[in-house]
Amino acid sequence: MHPIAPPVTLPEQVAEQLRTRIAAGEFPIGSLLPGETELARQLQVSRNSVREALRSLVHAGLLGARAGYGTFVRATNDVAPTLARRLGQERDADVAEVRMLLEREGARLAALRRTPEQVDRLRHALAARTALIGRPGYDDADVAFHQALLDASGNALLAELYRGVGGNERALEALRDHVETGEGGEPAATDIDEAHGPIVEAVAAGDPDAAVSAAERMVRLINDRLGVATAAREGDR
Repeated sequence: MHPIAPPVTLPEQVAEQLRTRIAAGEFPIGSLLPGETELARQLQVSRNSVREALRSLVHAGLLGARAGYGTFVRATNDVAPTLARRLGQERDADVAEVRMLLEREGARLAALRRTPEQVDRLRHALAARTALIGRPGYDDADVAFHQALLDASGNALLAELYRGVGGNERALEALRDHVETGEGGEPAATDIDEAHGPIVEAVAAGDPDAAVSAAERMVRLINDRLGVATAAREGDR
């Protein structure tokens, strides 16, 4: 006899419905989900069921939760969260090399495929990121910039894999711990910050070679700051 599968609970049903809506694109990466009360009304369930479903999706890595902000979408499926957990066991140098490949290819494809709207989004994301250097909100602005770049590649799987290797979260460690100051003690842009601009200009100009070169320089600077030695291994290509 085959074992009888346990019944699916209401929170599990709610979680599956939300997975389906996220995968269908109703809630894009980075977007906020409706509040618990609104979701309970939409799905005709209790707030407790919604709360348990959201908690399970946060644990799975599809959603993120931030106090005072809300619950937001981190991934559209289980690929990125699963890969992120797997890569958490890998050497930093290996992860850095994979990130280099994804960042470089993302910039190249963005230069070939970007739309005028995506270029505008990139420029605005860069401006917002620059304005918040050394200030609250910088991490989110940096995430938004890289998300805009990978979205401009036109390859959803590439963007998902990029998030799966930690996206630019490791880079943020380097930037957060090495904030430089200018005149008057105000936060100043680092060489890593300044390396983002040439990527945008190369993408806007439709120059894939320049985009690749700019992306490589940015990632190398980040790896140097993190103390991750990948240059010699990349030279073996």
